[in-house]
Amino acid sequence: MLSSGDRATVVLLQAKQSLGTAGLTEFGAAIVAAGAELRILRTGEVPLVREGDDELAGIGAQQVADIDEWPSLIPAGTTAIITNDEYLLGLAAQLCGDLGLPTPIPAGSLENYRHKGVMRRALEAAGIPVPETLIVTEGGVEKTGGCTGFADDELVIVKPAAEANLRGIRTEKFGTVDLGALGDGLVERLLEGPQYHSEVLVSNGTVTPLFSGLYIRSLLDLTKGGGSGSARTTPALEAELAELAIRTCTALGLDGTFTAHVEYLSSGDTFADVVVSEVCARASGGEVPFQSRAIAGIDLELLNLRIQAGLDWAVPTIDPDASGGWMWRVGQPIAGADRIDHLPVDPSFDRIRLGGRARITGRTEAVLAALELLAAANEVP
Repeated sequence: MLSSGDRATVVLLQAKQSLGTAGLTEFGAAIVAAGAELRILRTGEVPLVREGDDELAGIGAQQVADIDEWPSLIPAGTTAIITNDEYLLGLAAQLCGDLGLPTPIPAGSLENYRHKGVMRRALEAAGIPVPETLIVTEGGVEKTGGCTGFADDELVIVKPAAEANLRGIRTEKFGTVDLGALGDGLVERLLEGPQYHSEVLVSNGTVTPLFSGLYIRSLLDLTKGGGSGSARTTPALEAELAELAIRTCTALGLDGTFTAHVEYLSSGDTFADVVVSEVCARASGGEVPFQSRAIAGIDLELLNLRIQAGLDWAVPTIDPDASGGWMWRVGQPIAGADRIDHLPVDPSFDRIRLGGRARITGRTEAVLAALELLAAANEVP
C-alpha cells in the first residue's frame, strides 16, 4: 500500500475506454498526496476522458505509444500497473506478474468476465438464466440458454464475444447472418422487455451489492438517434437483482478485489423474465460514476483505481433514499427539460463528446418519473 513518503510511480493504462474527468482528477490528486507519481500510457485511440480536456492539470505525465512499446516505458520504481479499461485488464495483470507486483485484478477468472461465450457457459452451468444464444467459435456452433434455434425472418442480436461499449453489435434477421463468417461471436434472441444493471464490489471472496439501475429505453436506441439512460430501481426490485448479482459473480469467480458491472435483459415485466446478459470485472463507465456518487458517496471508477493502486479504500455506504439518473443522446441535446419542472428533482443539462446529456438527482420514485418523461420527449419516430 502506498503511504506518504514513498517515492513511487503508478502506471495507468488506457486504450479503448475513456475515464470520467471527476474521478480521474481526484485519483491523480490522491496519488500526489501519497507522495507518488502517476504516469499514463495510452494508445490514443479514444480520448482519455469522456468529457472535458484530455490535458487535465495535475493528472500526471501522459505518453501515447503502441501497446507493444509499453513494457519498455514502465519506469523503475513502479509500484502498481492499473486500468479500468476492459481491453487492458489482462495486460495489466500480466505486466504486474512480469514485474513481481501485486494486483487485485482477478486474473484467474478474468476470461469468465471478459469473453461472453465463456461467460454464458459458466453461468448456465451454475443455473443462472441467460439469453437463448448460439455461441459461434470459428464456425462451430453451441447452444445455451435453452436455445432451440431461430426462424429465418426473426430479428436477432449479433455481437462479438470479446468487445464492449456496444462495439460491433447489430440487429438483423437470422436468415441473413453468416455464422461461418462470424468468427468468435454470439447470436442471441432479441428480448424487448426492461433492461437493468447492478453495481457490486467483490472483495475477500464476498460480493457486496451496491445499487441497481433500470435502463430507461434500450441502450440500442442510442445507435438509432434516440435517448437512453438509467435510474436507480425500486427497493423491491433492487433486492432481487442484488441476489442475482451475487449468484452471477460467484459463478464467474471471486478472486481479486474489484468493482463489477452486471447487465440484465428481460422478456417481460416480472423478475422471472430477467436473464443475465454480461458482466465486466471493472467499474462501469458512462454515467454510472455519477450515479454512484449520488447513491454510494464515491465514484466507482475512482474506487476501482484506488484499489488497484494500493491506496486506502472502504466499502461504500449506500444511501437508501438517494438516486441518480441520466440520459444521453448522440449528437443532439436532450429535449424535454420543461416536462420535469414539476418534479422534486435536481436536473442539469449539458453537452459531452457524445452529444446531449441530462443528469438528475433526487429520490428514486421522482428520478424514475423524470427519466421516463425525458425518454418520451427524445424518442425517434
